Amino acid sequence: MRFLLVSDIHKSFNFFRGHDESVAVDWLLEVISETEPEVLISAGDWDEGMTLEDFRRISSKVKLLTIYGNHENFPVIMNYAMPNSKVFDICGLKIAGINGLIGERSSKGVPLTKPTEFMNAIYKIKNSGIKVDILIAHQPPYIPEIYPKMKKDEYNELMFDAVEYLKPRLFFNGHMTAGCYSYYQFPSGT
Repeated sequence: MRFLLVSDIHKSFNFFRGHDESVAVDWLLEVISETEPEVLISAGDWDEGMTLEDFRRISSKVKLLTIYGNHENFPVIMNYAMPNSKVFDICGLKIAGINGLIGERSSKGVPLTKPTEFMNAIYKIKNSGIKVDILIAHQPPYIPEIYPKMKKDEYNELMFDAVEYLKPRLFFNGHMTAGCYSYYQFPSGT
């Protein structure tokens, strides 16, 4: 089974660093055609330019598992986002996701997951008795070795602790658009 992992597609009607973000879905569909994955996993931030038709086009090519981030067309993404803590079985791989960013107050219409709600979702996954192979979250964990300029706060520390607690084989997050990393081994081995 071939998986494609993406995050922060950011389809909007702007230019960012010289790139036309309105063609993000066309670009993604080209990548899907070239790589031929059976499953597309997204860690959110599709952005406000996404339409139901965009998601239909993607879903017609590949099975889509996505969570939402903090930059979304929320009325649209809510039709496609994985429910928090629901574990999906894809060819024997157990995949779960947690939506959005962790925080106390929503701002500018962006829903945040309160720390207690976040931990309840993590506990629900753990208490299901299902060993999660892949955990998806938009919230990045605090990893200063990878991101020395990353702001240390209780939310990204909580994400780090949650990954350590669940010990998935693979953790995939979004939100970090200032650079990418391909691999980090958590103390638990994830």
